Amino acid sequence: MTGKSAMVIFWVALTTTCVPAIASHASDAVLAKAVRLFGNSLNIEHRVFPLSEAYVVWLILDREGALFEVDVGPKSYYTDEFPHASKPSKEEFLSNAEYNSAIERISQIRDLGKLQQRHGNAHPSQFGPFNTDRFERAYVDRVVLSGDDDSVIKFNVYFPQDMAGSPEQIMTTQPEPMVCLVHEWYYIWPDATRKVRVGEWQNLQVAGPNFHGMMACVRTTVLHDADGFMIEEPQNETIIIAESYTVRALAGRVFLDDQPIEGVNVEFRRMGIEGILRSKTDASGAFKISQVREGQYKFKVTKDGFKAISGTLVVDHRARRKDLSFALHVGT
Repeated sequence: MTGKSAMVIFWVALTTTCVPAIASHASDAVLAKAVRLFGNSLNIEHRVFPLSEAYVVWLILDREGALFEVDVGPKSYYTDEFPHASKPSKEEFLSNAEYNSAIERISQIRDLGKLQQRHGNAHPSQFGPFNTDRFERAYVDRVVLSGDDDSVIKFNVYFPQDMAGSPEQIMTTQPEPMVCLVHEWYYIWPDATRKVRVGEWQNLQVAGPNFHGMMACVRTTVLHDADGFMIEEPQNETIIIAESYTVRALAGRVFLDDQPIEGVNVEFRRMGIEGILRSKTDASGAFKISQVREGQYKFKVTKDGFKAISGTLVVDHRARRKDLSFALHVGT
C-alpha cells in the first residue's frame, strides 16, 4: 500500500445480479405460485418446497425478486438443511415422467419455453454423470444414474442472467456453447456466441454456472476490466486507494517488502479519454510514462499472483510530489 491512504477491499470478478434476494412484489408473486404448485414451504427463508416425500425444490431469486435458478434433489443430499433425513438404502431418482412433471410445474413459475435440444450422452461431474436439456428460455443440467440417461437423480434449471465480465474462453465444440467467466462455465445462447470478445469486459446474457465447472478453463488472452485495465491471474481482490494523489509525472516504483518487483503492469487512463497508458516495471521496480498531459487519471497496478491496487490521481506539473510508490501484496 502507499502511505497512510484509506483503503477498501473488494473482489475483482464479474458483476451480476446473482445475490440474495430482498423482499419485493416480484418475489412475493414467485413464492405464491410455488405454494400453489408445490405446497407450503419447508423453509421460507431458503425458499425450499416439497416436490415429493423424498424430493425438494429450491428457488433462487435475484435482487429484483426474479427467479433465475431452481435446484431439485433428494432431501438426503442436503444434510445441512435436512439433518434428520434418512439415508436411502439405494440411489434415489426421478423417472422420466416425474422429471417432466416437475419441469412443467417449474415452467408455470417462470416459462422455460419449448424443448429445443434434448439431452445426449452423459458427461462426468462432481455430482456424477450428467446431461443437459436446452429449452427456449432455460438450460437444465441433469445428474443421472450411470448407464440410464432417463433416471434423474437431481437437476438444476438455469434461466438467463445479465452479467458483466471479461470472458476467459468460449467453447463451441460441446453440444451447447459455453463461455467461461472467472473460471466458471456458463451456457450462452448459440446465436450470441459471435458477439463474445474474449478478454474484453462486456455485458452478456448467460445461464449457469453449469455442471461443466469441473472442466478446466483455459485463459487464452489477457483479460481486461470495465475500465480497460488488465486483470491479474488468478483474479484476486483489489485494494482501492481512497485518497487521490497529486504528482508531477506518471513515474515511480513498485515494491514487495521494500524489494523492487520487475514485470509489474502499471496502467493509467485519463478521465473522459479512451485508451490506456501502459508501463511495466524494470529490474529496479521502476516505471515511467513520458510526456503526460495534466489532468485527473484512474490507475491500476497488477501482476499475476498479487493483489491489484487501484485508485485515482491528478497530474500537476507544478506539484510538490514528483514520483509514485506502490507496495504490492501477495494474492490469496
